[in-house]
Amino acid sequence: MSEFDLVIRNGTIVDATGIPAYRGDLAIKDGKIARISGRIKGNGAKELDATGCIVAPGAVEQHAHYDGQINWDPYCTLSGWHGMTSVTIGHCGYGVAPVRPEDREANMQLHSRIEAIPLHSMQKGIRWDWVTFPEYLDSLQNHGIGVNVGSMFAYSPARVWVMGSKEAGERNWITKEEQEQILALFREALDAGAFGFSLNKNMADRPAGGGYLPTHVAADEEFVALAKMLGDYGLGGITMTLGGTDEDGKEPLVEKLARASGRPVQFAALNYTDADPELYKKQLAWVEGAKREGLSIYGQSLCMPIDPRLKLSEFNLFDDMPNWMIALLGTKEERIERLRRKEIRDGMKKDIAEWDATDFHKDWTKFKVLETVHERNYKYDGMSIAEIAQQEGKDPVDALVDLALDEDLETEFSLIGLVGGNKQAEIETLTHPLTHPSFSDGGAHVRFFTTSTWPTYLLSHWVRDEGAMTLEQAHYKMSALPAWLAGFSDRGTLRNGMAADIIVYNLDELGFETKEPVYATDFPGGEKRLIQKPTGMRYIMVNGTVTFENNVCTGALPGKVLRSYDMAG
Repeated sequence: MSEFDLVIRNGTIVDATGIPAYRGDLAIKDGKIARISGRIKGNGAKELDATGCIVAPGAVEQHAHYDGQINWDPYCTLSGWHGMTSVTIGHCGYGVAPVRPEDREANMQLHSRIEAIPLHSMQKGIRWDWVTFPEYLDSLQNHGIGVNVGSMFAYSPARVWVMGSKEAGERNWITKEEQEQILALFREALDAGAFGFSLNKNMADRPAGGGYLPTHVAADEEFVALAKMLGDYGLGGITMTLGGTDEDGKEPLVEKLARASGRPVQFAALNYTDADPELYKKQLAWVEGAKREGLSIYGQSLCMPIDPRLKLSEFNLFDDMPNWMIALLGTKEERIERLRRKEIRDGMKKDIAEWDATDFHKDWTKFKVLETVHERNYKYDGMSIAEIAQQEGKDPVDALVDLALDEDLETEFSLIGLVGGNKQAEIETLTHPLTHPSFSDGGAHVRFFTTSTWPTYLLSHWVRDEGAMTLEQAHYKMSALPAWLAGFSDRGTLRNGMAADIIVYNLDELGFETKEPVYATDFPGGEKRLIQKPTGMRYIMVNGTVTFENNVCTGALPGKVLRSYDMAG
């Protein structure tokens, strides 16, 4: 009889604690790491040869939107393909629980508008065999999952539950009774295993009707009350999507929540952009100052550039500009009708002249035509809106909209360098001790970009190709730090007794099967999304069971719904 369930032999072990990599074997028993040594004599029922490969903890995702997708895709791909073994959901203040049956359609429409998840796929793919938060977690575990999942308590659904959809998105005050009801929902979620709560103040995230999210209008005191309760429980943390900062790069609400809870608070996002090239420096100085005051504030920072593909028929990330939001609400036909109106077009130009929230209006060379529909427009392929506007003597807004309208809004564009583009700033942000790259938006914006491939990009680009950080530093940032921030105390490092969430990869071969993402039609209803699979990823293991071998899914569902009460203390 074998001593172990599985033994990984002859690999280079990077355990994410920061100690130098070393050659060794690793044994697994009952889903946990049983032994790590230079040589293990005992046999495994299954043995894997990791010669020439890195053996490391699976990545831990701290900002994903797989709340719906996990119903039909238990591996949370793309993340599950790229070494992600644990994810947190319920971010940006919205999720799928608690939700009454009569509010389900509105909830899916909100996710479709803000996170650009195909509505038809959610309608066909979400089981909706729950109403409450505890029932949702139980549903995930009962149906089987291929990754570990921990959930935040999303504030917007809770406010809708108590106040109704209309009032929740309009009223900026709350009664004492309503506050107690929301706190009771939060207490119920914490008792069921929630890892804290999330909120969103980003005005680029707007509901389908163009109004406001409940978290947009809720007063700070509502969130502080939850933060105090979280502090009493002594577990988990808080995530916040920023709506802006003061002139010093600070968001005072983040500091309030950190003080009230005594728990880690993470905010999205801390990245360089051309729109405000000094902001990231101010934010780094801010989190450093907070640390000196004893506050745990961390920035979630993308480690890869974003060059989103988009069509005006469906893109939603211009909602921070009021006239663009109005123009691009509703169906394609409704968008076409509005974009033909002079007053709408004039408003869009006014936004471009006055607004500071976006990059492309400062440099229209970043707005590129990827692919046109009609042969008469093929001449524009590869050109920037700046070039087209100059060639045709038009305002850039007219050049963009006229071309899109000529093709029923199906022209495919790209925003080059929406995030990133300054190598030194990216390295400074990536390597800072108070940031982490565990921030993908995985499950969202599925037709626009593929940032959930970030573990492969981090290791292949920043570690191997650029030498910006060591393997030891990268795996600490990928696994140990985000696991600690999440409250996942039993995973994130390779140590005896820890959960056996493990990746085995060949660093020299690590990369992508296709140079650019490609479209697949693997969502319910045949809806398409962008995908990009890795190369060099040999094995992915969740709780000691192989889920992917050389990109081939084994069909195993060893994932667990992680519960905060199991990890408190």
